Amino acid sequence: MVTLSGAHTIGRSHCSSFSNRLYNFSTTAKQDPSLDATYAAQLKQQCPQGSTDPNLVVPMDPPTPNIVDTSYYNDILGNRGLFTSDQTLLSEAATASLVRQNAANSLLWQNKFAAAMVAMGQIGVLTGSNGEIRLDCRVIN
Repeated sequence: MVTLSGAHTIGRSHCSSFSNRLYNFSTTAKQDPSLDATYAAQLKQQCPQGSTDPNLVVPMDPPTPNIVDTSYYNDILGNRGLFTSDQTLLSEAATASLVRQNAANSLLWQNKFAAAMVAMGQIGVLTGSNGEIRLDCRVIN
């Protein structure tokens, strides 16, 4: 899981996918306290509260948004994981150790990532009535 999360090193996200971390995190904190304050301020400039613009997007890995590298893991270590799921990787000792390992050893991560992608490609695809194409990937139809 930690290895495949590294795919967040490329791509962009719509503001609506993480804006709760900036403006409506919990009943006791408007902003996610695990989020680096400087990074949060940058995100707030890019994704203003209450915006309904569906075209607003930000890079998932701002330092190197178009390069597959281990910058994503350094972002997490600096509390700059864009999604809650990214930052949560530091919440358990075992996953935090893997984040540190991946950040420190790019070649190791690349090899693990490639192997994980090959393994994932061998998972059987469900077809017909055995599976479904979700309208929203986060919700069962």
